[in-house]
Amino acid sequence: MATAMDPNAIATYLENQRTLILSTTKKDGSPVAHALWFVYCNGAVYFNIQAKSFKYKNIQRDNRVCCLVESGERYLDLKGVMIQGRCTAVTDPAEQEQHEKARQEKNARMGDGMDGMPEWFHGNRQQRLNRGDRVLLKVPLEKVTTWDFSKVADYYKGKPGSKPPQ
Repeated sequence: MATAMDPNAIATYLENQRTLILSTTKKDGSPVAHALWFVYCNGAVYFNIQAKSFKYKNIQRDNRVCCLVESGERYLDLKGVMIQGRCTAVTDPAEQEQHEKARQEKNARMGDGMDGMPEWFHGNRQQRLNRGDRVLLKVPLEKVTTWDFSKVADYYKGKPGSKPPQ
């Protein structure tokens, strides 16, 4: 079915989404999924987590992950990007700086997602983010699967001239 996104559409989509589902594997090999805010830049998705979290322990043990970013409430609105790859810690200060700049630009464009939270929470959250026990991780877009069902809407709606999905 002709629902895949091209590289420009993937970049635009990822730049305008907030939540990523990160799947890692536990010690016993069973999968576990985690919802995280993320930033897309430099051909990779980046996210910041606690260094002591079981998410990070899973990644240290086996850095093969699957990241899913999806949206849509109705069938013909379904859209998503699935990234399978290896998750690594970002230690290069220049890359960390690029990520931070992209994060700030995303927040300026979309908001920081903290609408409606009490004022005390903002300070508390910032303090937790700055206390030094977090790690910035990235997953490059190496193996990517995409879908955008809006591309076949005309066919399913039976509009004249529409062609069946390929």
